[in-house]
Amino acid sequence: MKNLSKKLMKKNEGITLIALIITIIILIILTAVTINNVIGTDLIGFATKAVENYTDAARDEADKVDKLVGTLDNQGVGEDSKVRAGEIVAKTEKNNYTDAEGRKATIPQGFKVSTKSSEQYIKDGLVIQDADGNEFVWVPCYYGDTKPTNAPIDLQEYKKHDYEVDNTWKMWHYAEYYWKEEGTENGNSYGNASVAKYGGFYIGRYEAGFPDYDTSTFTKDTQEYIISLESEREKKNKQAVEDGRKPVSKANVFAWNFISHKNAKTLSERMYGSDATTEGYVNSYLVDGTAWDTVLHWIATDGIDVTDCTQYGNVLDNGSDYTGWYAEHIYYTQINDVQGSTGWLYANKFKKGQIQLKSKDVTEDEWSTKKEDVIANEKTNITDYNLSTRIQIPTGSYANFKLKNIYDLAGNMSEWTAEVGDHKTSSEDATFQGLFAVCRGSHLNLPGFWDTINIRNGVNSSNDFSDIALGFRVVLYIK
Repeated sequence: MKNLSKKLMKKNEGITLIALIITIIILIILTAVTINNVIGTDLIGFATKAVENYTDAARDEADKVDKLVGTLDNQGVGEDSKVRAGEIVAKTEKNNYTDAEGRKATIPQGFKVSTKSSEQYIKDGLVIQDADGNEFVWVPCYYGDTKPTNAPIDLQEYKKHDYEVDNTWKMWHYAEYYWKEEGTENGNSYGNASVAKYGGFYIGRYEAGFPDYDTSTFTKDTQEYIISLESEREKKNKQAVEDGRKPVSKANVFAWNFISHKNAKTLSERMYGSDATTEGYVNSYLVDGTAWDTVLHWIATDGIDVTDCTQYGNVLDNGSDYTGWYAEHIYYTQINDVQGSTGWLYANKFKKGQIQLKSKDVTEDEWSTKKEDVIANEKTNITDYNLSTRIQIPTGSYANFKLKNIYDLAGNMSEWTAEVGDHKTSSEDATFQGLFAVCRGSHLNLPGFWDTINIRNGVNSSNDFSDIALGFRVVLYIK
């Protein structure tokens, strides 16, 4: 190296252009070697995870590094894996994916593994995408009474759990309901055969989103209301179903709420029912109780308390500071001479900025522009209001609400499931009679210690009932 430098600098004492170029090349080579060593020890992966709770800007930068490392090095992908990150699978083959820890999964035809290294490990939540960017997470499990030999400790049995006598999980299970999975004669899940064959299933990474409410298309001057009156949003959603629209499972899209149980089922099954790139390779359904329970037991292996979701869900008592797009929903208590009633009435325009997720009181000044609308749509004389604000956030917009790479299992929207039952009661009230469906996952209008991630809530599904805090999630079973 010394002789080379002397020759290059023969004509003058200063560094020549050629010497400078060679020096830069040598530095690049040394840098590449250093980076390779860092990648080999997974320091980048650790660093990426360490910054997940920083500001939005920091998370964006971390994602870029994570994606770069995952793409260039397939950090989380095993060397003997038939599937590489970012490559659309041409043919479904059992156990065609192996992660860097030797664990296996099946990637269905028409999908690809995420290029982010933190989303390539099965124990952390393996993320796949379709050609349109819809994302799902692989849930490793087995079907049957016998756990496979040498199976990972977190591998769960795929089954519905009855929590009536399970005090450990403090599960609420309405004794007067007789639940079963809808869709099969014996009440079993849609996915039994698929899970038995492939050793897992896929759950939507996000709450099902309404495609028109994608924040990537929003501007600071966005004027469209997410809802003004319940009837208007319900009408729009019903029309969307009739028009053949499909839900999305993407980040930063407002959840498809104000949806009936019947339409949630229709949309879930439609998502991949006639897709040319995936038809014949996966079945999509509304998430069922068996899938939900299996996911809960899986995430509990990470020490997550599923009996109190205050810290990891957009619920009434979570006081986290949130920055990004959001919608304010005004919750009112109507007090009059006849009777009291409560309900959702109004939501502000979409906004962007920093806000605390915890509910807040709405002053009379803030409500003054809305009060006339309230009175115009009430038949009884309103003499007083008790008002507060709930914040709805877009799907996957807050990293602290992620479990096993799945967002918003707790809070934001409560979610319809395919678990249904006849409501057995002596009540003569028609609202408590007929077919009921189970909703899971808590929501933004109740505290996280009360309305927990594992709770079963029954809602009458024999009519077109819908709600501003009620959405749904899609599951995939490989054919």
